[in-house]
Amino acid sequence: MAQKPERQLKIVLMMIIFVIIAGTIGYMLLTDKGLLDSLYMTIISITTVGYREVFEITPQLEIFTMILILSGVATIFYGITVLMQMVVEGQIATILGRRRMEKDVKKLKNHYILAGFGRVGQIVYNEFEKSGKPFVVIESDAEMINILQDKGGLYIEGNSTEDEVLHQAGIEKAVGLVSTIPSEADNVYLALSARQLNPDLKIIARADSPDAEKKLYRAGADRVICPYELGGMRMALSIIRPNVVDFMELESAGAEAEISIEEVIVPENSSLDGVTLKDSDLKNKLDIMVVAIKKPDKTIYFNPSANTNIEVGDILVLIGRKSNLAKLDLMTENNK
Repeated sequence: MAQKPERQLKIVLMMIIFVIIAGTIGYMLLTDKGLLDSLYMTIISITTVGYREVFEITPQLEIFTMILILSGVATIFYGITVLMQMVVEGQIATILGRRRMEKDVKKLKNHYILAGFGRVGQIVYNEFEKSGKPFVVIESDAEMINILQDKGGLYIEGNSTEDEVLHQAGIEKAVGLVSTIPSEADNVYLALSARQLNPDLKIIARADSPDAEKKLYRAGADRVICPYELGGMRMALSIIRPNVVDFMELESAGAEAEISIEEVIVPENSSLDGVTLKDSDLKNKLDIMVVAIKKPDKTIYFNPSANTNIEVGDILVLIGRKSNLAKLDLMTENNK
Protein backbone atom coordinates (compact mmCIF):
# COMPACT_ATOMS: atom_id res chain seq x y z
CA MET A 1 0.00 0.00 0.00
CA ALA A 2 1.34 3.42 -0.96
CA GLN A 3 2.49 5.64 1.87
CA LYS A 4 0.83 8.97 2.52
CA PRO A 5 2.83 11.97 1.22
CA GLU A 6 3.17 13.42 4.74
CA ARG A 7 4.68 10.14 5.94
CA GLN A 8 7.12 10.06 3.03
CA LEU A 9 8.30 13.58 3.84
CA LYS A 10 8.71 12.68 7.51
CA ILE A 11 10.80 9.64 6.58
CA VAL A 12 13.08 11.76 4.37
CA LEU A 13 13.49 14.36 7.10
CA MET A 14 14.26 11.71 9.72
CA MET A 15 16.86 10.11 7.44
CA ILE A 16 18.61 13.46 6.90
CA ILE A 17 18.63 14.20 10.63
CA PHE A 18 19.96 10.71 11.37
CA VAL A 19 22.83 11.10 8.87
CA ILE A 20 23.76 14.51 10.33
CA ILE A 21 23.71 13.22 13.91
CA ALA A 22 25.65 10.06 13.02
CA GLY A 23 28.25 12.06 11.09
CA THR A 24 28.70 14.61 13.87
CA ILE A 25 29.11 11.94 16.55
CA GLY A 26 31.47 9.96 14.30
CA TYR A 27 33.79 12.93 13.76
CA MET A 28 33.74 13.76 17.47
CA LEU A 29 34.79 10.18 18.31
CA LEU A 30 37.46 9.94 15.59
CA THR A 31 39.01 13.37 16.27
CA ASP A 32 39.61 15.71 19.17
CA LYS A 33 37.30 18.36 17.70
CA GLY A 34 34.18 19.70 19.37
CA LEU A 35 30.53 19.67 18.37
CA LEU A 36 30.61 22.73 16.08
CA ASP A 37 33.62 21.61 14.03
CA SER A 38 32.26 18.06 13.74
CA LEU A 39 28.85 19.35 12.64
CA TYR A 40 30.51 21.68 10.12
CA MET A 41 32.52 18.80 8.65
CA THR A 42 29.39 16.63 8.44
CA ILE A 43 27.40 19.30 6.60
CA ILE A 44 30.10 20.03 4.00
CA SER A 45 30.58 16.30 3.45
CA ILE A 46 26.96 15.28 2.85
CA THR A 47 26.29 18.37 0.71
CA THR A 48 29.54 17.78 -1.24
CA VAL A 49 30.36 21.49 -0.98
CA GLY A 50 34.05 20.79 -0.56
CA TYR A 51 35.24 23.56 1.77
CA ARG A 52 38.44 23.10 3.77
CA GLU A 53 38.71 20.35 6.34
CA VAL A 54 39.02 21.45 9.96
CA PHE A 55 41.29 18.59 10.96
CA GLU A 56 44.00 16.36 9.53
CA ILE A 57 42.64 13.52 7.41
CA THR A 58 43.64 10.01 8.51
CA PRO A 59 42.83 6.71 6.76
CA GLN A 60 40.04 6.09 9.28
CA LEU A 61 38.58 9.54 8.60
CA GLU A 62 38.81 8.99 4.85
CA ILE A 63 36.80 5.76 5.10
CA PHE A 64 34.25 7.35 7.47
CA THR A 65 33.92 10.45 5.25
CA MET A 66 33.36 8.34 2.13
CA ILE A 67 30.63 6.37 3.88
CA LEU A 68 29.10 9.62 5.16
CA ILE A 69 29.17 11.24 1.70
CA LEU A 70 27.54 8.20 0.07
CA SER A 71 24.86 8.07 2.78
CA GLY A 72 24.20 11.80 2.56
CA VAL A 73 24.03 11.89 -1.23
CA ALA A 74 21.75 8.84 -1.32
CA THR A 75 19.43 10.38 1.28
CA ILE A 76 19.27 13.73 -0.51
CA PHE A 77 18.72 12.02 -3.87
CA TYR A 78 15.88 9.97 -2.35
CA GLY A 79 14.37 13.15 -0.91
CA ILE A 80 14.51 14.90 -4.30
CA THR A 81 12.90 11.85 -5.94
CA VAL A 82 10.05 11.87 -3.40
CA LEU A 83 9.48 15.60 -3.89
CA MET A 84 9.49 15.28 -7.69
CA GLN A 85 7.04 12.39 -7.51
CA MET A 86 4.76 14.39 -5.24
CA VAL A 87 4.88 17.39 -7.58
CA VAL A 88 4.06 15.23 -10.62
CA GLU A 89 1.18 13.48 -8.82
CA GLY A 90 -0.16 16.71 -7.38
CA GLN A 91 0.42 15.58 -3.80
CA ILE A 92 2.05 18.86 -2.78
CA ALA A 93 -1.13 20.71 -3.70
CA THR A 94 -3.11 18.08 -1.79
CA ILE A 95 -1.04 18.63 1.35
CA LEU A 96 -1.34 22.41 1.12
CA GLY A 97 -5.08 22.10 0.50
CA ARG A 98 -5.42 19.82 3.51
CA ARG A 99 -3.59 22.33 5.70
CA ARG A 100 -5.96 25.10 4.57
CA MET A 101 -8.93 22.83 5.20
CA GLU A 102 -7.73 22.03 8.73
CA LYS A 103 -7.63 25.76 9.44
CA ASP A 104 -11.17 26.14 8.07
CA VAL A 105 -12.39 23.28 10.28
CA LYS A 106 -10.87 24.95 13.35
CA LYS A 107 -12.88 28.09 12.57
CA LEU A 108 -16.20 26.21 12.60
CA LYS A 109 -18.72 26.82 15.37
CA ASN A 110 -22.40 25.98 15.77
CA HIS A 111 -21.81 23.43 13.04
CA TYR A 112 -22.80 19.83 12.35
CA ILE A 113 -20.61 16.73 12.25
CA LEU A 114 -21.38 13.93 9.80
CA ALA A 115 -19.77 10.61 10.75
CA GLY A 116 -19.58 8.32 7.75
CA PHE A 117 -19.78 9.05 4.02
CA GLY A 118 -21.32 5.85 2.72
CA ARG A 119 -24.59 5.63 0.79
CA VAL A 120 -26.65 7.05 3.66
CA GLY A 121 -23.97 9.57 4.59
CA GLN A 122 -23.82 10.95 1.05
CA ILE A 123 -27.56 11.67 1.13
CA VAL A 124 -27.14 13.49 4.45
CA TYR A 125 -24.18 15.38 2.95
CA ASN A 126 -26.31 16.59 0.03
CA GLU A 127 -29.08 17.77 2.37
CA PHE A 128 -26.59 19.66 4.54
CA GLU A 129 -25.12 21.22 1.41
CA LYS A 130 -28.56 22.34 0.18
CA SER A 131 -29.42 23.82 3.57
CA GLY A 132 -26.28 25.97 3.65
CA LYS A 133 -25.51 24.85 7.21
CA PRO A 134 -21.82 24.58 8.19
CA PHE A 135 -20.68 20.98 8.61
CA VAL A 136 -17.67 18.69 8.51
CA VAL A 137 -17.45 15.01 7.56
CA ILE A 138 -15.44 12.33 9.38
CA GLU A 139 -14.43 9.43 7.11
CA SER A 140 -11.63 6.84 7.11
CA ASP A 141 -12.13 5.05 3.79
CA ALA A 142 -9.62 6.19 1.14
CA GLU A 143 -12.10 5.84 -1.73
CA MET A 144 -14.67 7.98 0.08
CA ILE A 145 -11.97 10.55 0.89
CA ASN A 146 -11.27 10.91 -2.83
CA ILE A 147 -14.96 11.63 -3.46
CA LEU A 148 -14.98 14.20 -0.66
CA GLN A 149 -11.92 15.89 -2.17
CA ASP A 150 -13.71 16.14 -5.52
CA LYS A 151 -16.75 17.66 -3.82
CA GLY A 152 -14.59 20.24 -2.06
CA GLY A 153 -16.30 19.88 1.32
CA LEU A 154 -14.67 19.99 4.74
CA TYR A 155 -13.63 16.61 6.11
CA ILE A 156 -11.45 14.92 8.70
CA GLU A 157 -9.70 11.70 7.71
CA GLY A 158 -9.89 9.34 10.66
CA ASN A 159 -11.96 7.07 12.88
CA SER A 160 -15.01 8.88 14.25
CA THR A 161 -14.98 6.75 17.41
CA GLU A 162 -11.66 8.27 18.51
CA ASP A 163 -11.84 11.28 20.82
CA GLU A 164 -8.86 12.95 19.10
CA VAL A 165 -10.67 12.88 15.75
CA LEU A 166 -13.85 14.27 17.33
CA HIS A 167 -11.80 17.09 18.85
CA GLN A 168 -10.33 17.83 15.41
CA ALA A 169 -13.89 18.10 14.08
CA GLY A 170 -14.65 20.69 16.78
CA ILE A 171 -17.19 18.63 18.68
CA GLU A 172 -17.11 21.03 21.65
CA LYS A 173 -18.41 23.83 19.40
CA ALA A 174 -20.79 21.69 17.33
CA VAL A 175 -24.58 21.74 17.70
CA GLY A 176 -25.32 18.39 16.11
CA LEU A 177 -23.86 15.01 15.14
CA VAL A 178 -25.27 12.63 12.54
CA SER A 179 -23.80 9.13 12.63
CA THR A 180 -24.40 7.05 9.50
CA ILE A 181 -21.66 4.45 10.02
CA PRO A 182 -23.06 0.92 9.48
CA SER A 183 -21.35 -0.74 12.46
CA GLU A 184 -23.70 -1.06 15.45
CA ALA A 185 -20.82 -1.19 17.95
CA ASP A 186 -19.12 1.88 16.45
CA ASN A 187 -22.39 3.81 16.46
CA VAL A 188 -22.99 3.07 20.14
CA TYR A 189 -19.40 3.91 21.06
CA LEU A 190 -19.56 7.16 19.06
CA ALA A 191 -22.80 8.19 20.76
CA LEU A 192 -21.26 7.56 24.20
CA SER A 193 -18.09 9.50 23.38
CA ALA A 194 -19.92 12.41 21.75
CA ARG A 195 -22.35 12.76 24.65
CA GLN A 196 -19.45 12.85 27.11
CA LEU A 197 -17.50 15.43 25.10
CA ASN A 198 -20.51 17.69 24.50
CA PRO A 199 -23.53 17.11 26.78
CA ASP A 200 -25.65 19.62 24.81
CA LEU A 201 -24.99 18.00 21.43
CA LYS A 202 -27.96 16.87 19.33
CA ILE A 203 -27.15 13.29 18.31
CA ILE A 204 -28.89 11.51 15.43
CA ALA A 205 -27.75 7.93 14.86
CA ARG A 206 -28.39 5.15 12.38
CA ALA A 207 -29.68 1.74 13.48
CA ASP A 208 -30.37 -1.38 11.45
CA SER A 209 -32.31 -3.29 14.11
CA PRO A 210 -34.66 -2.64 17.07
CA ASP A 211 -31.99 -3.93 19.46
CA ALA A 212 -29.44 -1.45 18.11
CA GLU A 213 -32.03 1.32 18.41
CA LYS A 214 -32.50 0.64 22.13
CA LYS A 215 -28.75 0.58 22.75
CA LEU A 216 -28.24 3.88 20.93
CA TYR A 217 -30.92 5.61 22.98
CA ARG A 218 -29.27 4.31 26.15
CA ALA A 219 -25.90 5.55 24.84
CA GLY A 220 -27.23 9.10 24.57
CA ALA A 221 -28.69 9.47 21.07
CA ASP A 222 -31.55 11.98 20.81
CA ARG A 223 -33.07 10.27 17.81
CA VAL A 224 -32.39 6.95 16.10
CA ILE A 225 -33.25 6.40 12.44
CA CYS A 226 -33.57 3.03 10.71
CA PRO A 227 -33.02 3.62 6.95
CA TYR A 228 -34.56 0.28 5.98
CA GLU A 229 -37.69 0.89 8.05
CA LEU A 230 -38.12 4.39 6.65
CA GLY A 231 -37.54 3.15 3.12
CA GLY A 232 -40.12 0.39 3.52
CA MET A 233 -42.69 2.79 4.98
CA ARG A 234 -42.13 5.26 2.14
CA MET A 235 -42.59 2.53 -0.47
CA ALA A 236 -45.82 1.34 1.16
CA LEU A 237 -47.20 4.88 1.45
CA SER A 238 -46.24 5.61 -2.16
CA ILE A 239 -48.76 3.06 -3.35
CA ILE A 240 -51.37 3.40 -0.57
CA ARG A 241 -51.36 7.20 -0.20
CA PRO A 242 -49.33 8.58 -3.13
CA ASN A 243 -50.55 12.16 -2.74
CA VAL A 244 -49.49 12.23 0.91
CA VAL A 245 -46.00 11.11 -0.14
CA ASP A 246 -45.89 13.85 -2.77
CA PHE A 247 -46.61 16.36 -0.02
CA MET A 248 -43.97 14.83 2.27
CA GLU A 249 -41.38 15.08 -0.51
CA LEU A 250 -41.76 18.85 -0.87
CA GLU A 251 -38.69 19.53 1.22
CA SER A 252 -36.55 16.86 -0.45
CA ALA A 253 -37.37 18.15 -3.94
CA GLY A 254 -34.42 20.54 -3.72
CA ALA A 255 -34.05 23.69 -5.77
CA GLU A 256 -36.79 22.61 -8.23
CA ALA A 257 -39.53 22.96 -5.60
CA GLU A 258 -41.03 26.42 -5.17
CA ILE A 259 -42.84 25.41 -1.96
CA SER A 260 -40.85 24.36 1.09
CA ILE A 261 -41.36 23.20 4.66
CA GLU A 262 -39.21 25.06 7.18
CA GLU A 263 -38.80 25.51 10.92
CA VAL A 264 -37.95 28.82 12.58
CA ILE A 265 -36.95 29.43 16.19
CA VAL A 266 -38.29 32.68 17.63
CA PRO A 267 -35.25 34.48 19.13
CA GLU A 268 -35.13 37.10 21.85
CA ASN A 269 -36.26 40.61 20.80
CA SER A 270 -38.06 39.15 17.78
CA SER A 271 -40.91 41.17 16.32
CA LEU A 272 -43.05 38.02 16.66
CA ASP A 273 -42.54 37.66 20.41
CA GLY A 274 -45.73 38.21 22.39
CA VAL A 275 -48.14 38.40 19.46
CA THR A 276 -50.82 35.94 18.39
CA LEU A 277 -50.84 34.12 15.09
CA LYS A 278 -53.69 36.35 13.99
CA ASP A 279 -51.80 39.56 14.85
CA SER A 280 -48.60 38.30 13.20
CA ASP A 281 -50.58 38.22 9.95
CA LEU A 282 -48.10 35.79 8.41
CA LYS A 283 -50.76 34.39 6.09
CA ASN A 284 -51.63 37.73 4.51
CA LYS A 285 -48.17 39.34 4.62
CA LEU A 286 -46.07 36.44 3.38
CA ASP A 287 -48.57 33.76 2.39
CA ILE A 288 -47.03 31.43 4.99
CA MET A 289 -49.01 28.72 6.78
CA VAL A 290 -48.10 27.79 10.37
CA VAL A 291 -48.53 24.01 10.55
CA ALA A 292 -47.40 23.56 14.15
CA ILE A 293 -45.81 25.33 17.11
CA LYS A 294 -43.44 23.52 19.45
CA LYS A 295 -43.12 25.21 22.84
CA PRO A 296 -39.90 25.22 24.92
CA ASP A 297 -41.51 22.62 27.24
CA LYS A 298 -41.78 20.24 24.21
CA THR A 299 -45.57 20.70 23.91
CA ILE A 300 -46.61 20.65 20.25
CA TYR A 301 -49.69 22.42 18.91
CA PHE A 302 -50.73 21.12 15.48
CA ASN A 303 -52.80 23.44 13.33
CA PRO A 304 -52.72 26.12 16.07
CA SER A 305 -55.64 28.50 16.42
CA ALA A 306 -55.41 32.16 15.42
CA ASN A 307 -55.34 33.16 19.11
CA THR A 308 -52.23 31.09 19.91
CA ASN A 309 -49.46 33.28 21.37
CA ILE A 310 -45.99 33.23 19.83
CA GLU A 311 -43.20 33.42 22.40
CA VAL A 312 -39.41 33.43 22.56
CA GLY A 313 -38.07 29.90 22.12
CA ASP A 314 -41.07 28.69 20.14
CA ILE A 315 -40.33 26.60 17.07
CA LEU A 316 -42.66 27.41 14.18
CA VAL A 317 -43.17 24.71 11.53
CA LEU A 318 -44.11 26.52 8.33
CA ILE A 319 -45.11 25.90 4.73
CA GLY A 320 -44.67 28.56 2.08
CA ARG A 321 -42.71 29.79 -0.88
CA LYS A 322 -38.97 29.71 -0.36
CA SER A 323 -38.63 33.42 -1.08
CA ASN A 324 -41.24 34.26 1.56
CA LEU A 325 -39.70 31.92 4.12
CA ALA A 326 -36.38 33.71 3.60
CA LYS A 327 -38.12 37.01 4.34
CA LEU A 328 -39.51 35.53 7.56
CA ASP A 329 -35.98 34.59 8.65
CA LEU A 330 -35.07 38.28 8.45
CA MET A 331 -38.30 39.25 10.17
CA THR A 332 -37.68 37.02 13.19
CA GLU A 333 -34.22 38.53 13.64
CA ASN A 334 -35.49 42.12 13.70
CA ASN A 335 -35.89 43.85 17.02
CA LYS A 336 -39.27 45.11 18.09
